[in-house]
Amino acid sequence: MSTENFNKILVIGLGLIGGSFAKTCKKYNIAKEIWAFDLNPESTGLAKATNIIEESIFLDGDLSSFDLIVLASPLSTYKDIIRKISGKISDQAILIDLGSVKEIEIKSKILPQNLQANFIPCHPIAGSEKTGFENSSDDLFFGKKFIICPENTNTSSLKKIEEMVKKFGGISENLEAKKHNEIYALVSHLPQFLSFLTLEISLKEVTDEFFKTAFRLDDSDPEIWGEIFKLNEKNIEKFYMEFFDNLEILEENIKQRKFSEIIENKTLVLTQKIEFDENFIEENFAVIFFRVIFVISYLQIADLKKYQIFAGSGFRDFTSIIALLNLEKETLVLLLEKNRQKILKLFDRVFD
Repeated sequence: MSTENFNKILVIGLGLIGGSFAKTCKKYNIAKEIWAFDLNPESTGLAKATNIIEESIFLDGDLSSFDLIVLASPLSTYKDIIRKISGKISDQAILIDLGSVKEIEIKSKILPQNLQANFIPCHPIAGSEKTGFENSSDDLFFGKKFIICPENTNTSSLKKIEEMVKKFGGISENLEAKKHNEIYALVSHLPQFLSFLTLEISLKEVTDEFFKTAFRLDDSDPEIWGEIFKLNEKNIEKFYMEFFDNLEILEENIKQRKFSEIIENKTLVLTQKIEFDENFIEENFAVIFFRVIFVISYLQIADLKKYQIFAGSGFRDFTSIIALLNLEKETLVLLLEKNRQKILKLFDRVFD
């Protein structure tokens, strides 16, 4: 008896996420056959050479044999791809996407009515600052949340996707698409935006593993994230304004030497104890503590308490730097006094 969830899967886009999805489907026997389309022939060639896909395919032919079609291409391509394939796929085919912003109008305005009930927006809460099929992994989604936006979806189609996620070790969770965009603007998109905002004054060529992790988002692909920022701009802007209000208070604390109000911040939960290289900290303190101030301001956003449960590794890495506040208070005060003017100049560099 066959144990596959699907007969034929078509993955459109073989980057980090699409490639990982294809590898995951191969590893966990999700489909009898996996096919793919990607504009980069090196990606499809490597996927075929490593026996992840059967063949590559163009989107202008007959696609009616595929019972699951996966959109894993850049967000800006979704509408054109859906318009192109919607007349070529079966009415019974399930269509999912793996993007980090849900384009709500696709279901109501772009998809033909006969396909709307089988379109299920999804978002695996997994990723990396690295890109491309060569960096994809068959365990990227294991143990990770897999958000499903199920409104107005065929019940049997939804059940098949939930069964698939369970089979490859993901944790499915349902969210309404509009709420999804709001939540991930806060727990994912804003941390990445703030990392880019301070990129010019970030630590360079870091070898210390803790700080490599804390500054990891700095190395993300700005082109990919630029699309995300644009599509979810209103939600990101709303939370950014609250972040900036918090930041202004901390800047004023620095100006007035109210260091204790920063160091002993009662809204922060400090659990991570780190053995820091004292020389490294002292040499780079202004840049490091400037990022700490950013993270404190971010963590004070009111809605974060209820949305934090949806966060992934990017959130954890970005916020990990507040472990610096576990250093002795006297040490931090001395370093803050010594670097006070440098930190204030960093505010000017970033916001002027």
